[in-house]
Amino acid sequence: MNKINYLIIYLKGMAMGISDLIPGISGGTIALITGIYDDFISSLNNLKIKNIRSILKSDFFLKLKEFKFDLLIFIMLGIISSILIFSKIISNLLINYPQEISSFFFGLILASIPFIMKDIKIFSFNNLPFFIGSILITYYLLGLNNINGEISLIYIFICGFFCSCAMILPGISGAYILLIFSTYDFILEKLNLFLTDFNFNDFIWIGVFILGILTGILTFSRFIKYLLQKHKNKTIVFLSGLIIGSLPELIPFEILELNTNYLISNSTVFICFGLGIFLLIGINFMSKNEK
Repeated sequence: MNKINYLIIYLKGMAMGISDLIPGISGGTIALITGIYDDFISSLNNLKIKNIRSILKSDFFLKLKEFKFDLLIFIMLGIISSILIFSKIISNLLINYPQEISSFFFGLILASIPFIMKDIKIFSFNNLPFFIGSILITYYLLGLNNINGEISLIYIFICGFFCSCAMILPGISGAYILLIFSTYDFILEKLNLFLTDFNFNDFIWIGVFILGILTGILTFSRFIKYLLQKHKNKTIVFLSGLIIGSLPELIPFEILELNTNYLISNSTVFICFGLGIFLLIGINFMSKNEK
């Protein structure tokens, strides 16, 4: 990879980080629609002690690329940068412009579906059950009522673990999982407080949450890697169903009210919707040029 490639990977990582902050879209969705999902899962799966020892012994940069750790480093730098830069901004935008933000991401997800499903025979006898099943699973998960639990360090670790699974799987937002566990506001508040005051007590909560995320990622990525190696088409069909199943919860406007007056009075919402579509097209255009 050259420097421009790494810059694009970094920007895709930033997009993943931003999406992980918002209930409704997962970092896995962004990785899938930008064409780095397979490599991302592979690099996570390569995080083994023997591989790390191999890198430290000889041919550092060659081994780094062989295990795709160079890609993982730039993705993680992008994710961390986004979380540090945009956590407070996203929090304010969600409070002040919830429809516009939701509309932007709805356009992004909706436009991604044809790119993900191209060259896959969704309605074949072998693939259709996985497609329908994943849609129903996502629809059920997104319809769950919030789970009330005591907010303790152990509870935050558990939230981080399940949140990481959702971050890897397209269609199920990690932020939405936090909403289900009634800890989204709590985690966002602790993150913003830590970034503002650098209080050690806030750091403990964030650190335990990150530890849960890392544990979940290292555990769950191996399962996803196996599926992509042995059953790639069915896995992509299943992941596509997860994305489609999440769409009803993301629609930011009333479809039955789509008349001229409604469109004019909510013009900013539909402009954001269009921006999401065009951004996705632009990201895929960059991905094609990268190959």
